[in-house]
Amino acid sequence: MTQRDTIQTTARRGRPLAVEPTQLATVALGLFERRGFDAVTMKQIADAAGVSQRTLFRLFPTKADLVWEGLHEIREVIAVQAEALRGAALSPAELLHAIAEPYLMQMGDPAVERLYRRRLRLIGDVPALLNHPALREIEAVFASLFAPQTAHPSLVARSVVAIGIAALCWWAEQNTGITALEALRVAFRGVAPPVSRRTRAVSRRARGK
Repeated sequence: MTQRDTIQTTARRGRPLAVEPTQLATVALGLFERRGFDAVTMKQIADAAGVSQRTLFRLFPTKADLVWEGLHEIREVIAVQAEALRGAALSPAELLHAIAEPYLMQMGDPAVERLYRRRLRLIGDVPALLNHPALREIEAVFASLFAPQTAHPSLVARSVVAIGIAALCWWAEQNTGITALEALRVAFRGVAPPVSRRTRAVSRRARGK
């Protein structure tokens, strides 16, 4: 049974379709992959899924929302996690890792991993998808968490989130045995490795301290 068949079988005469948002997003993802994100219209997505455009727009106001399905809910959970970590003696990279780990661990399920790879490949191919409002909201959550540690928390937050997404997009394109969580760790170790005592001493001497 196709995704469209699954959605259509929920219909009842005289009642609106009971639509599962994840199914709609998966139908849209398939169209984006085959035809290109910019070439697909919301009408084509609604037709392929067997739902009305009104239903589609009610659940997903934009095409980008279909790609980032579930991101607003994740943002709410991240806000709760960030509050629990507030005051922890962790670097910005360590805080992002601690918050992202529960989500990335879900990719141990092969079906979830395949879906994430498909979404991330599309995001990597369509830079405009990185301007989603929910991402800006997530950056704001991280900025509030980083504020006590840096003079420019919004800059650090955007940079950390950008590195994280870039690492995950790289992971999605690879066929190696590395996991998404390992890719995230490697990226942050490479960009901001732990500072040794010797490095700190050299830095202080260079500043004349």
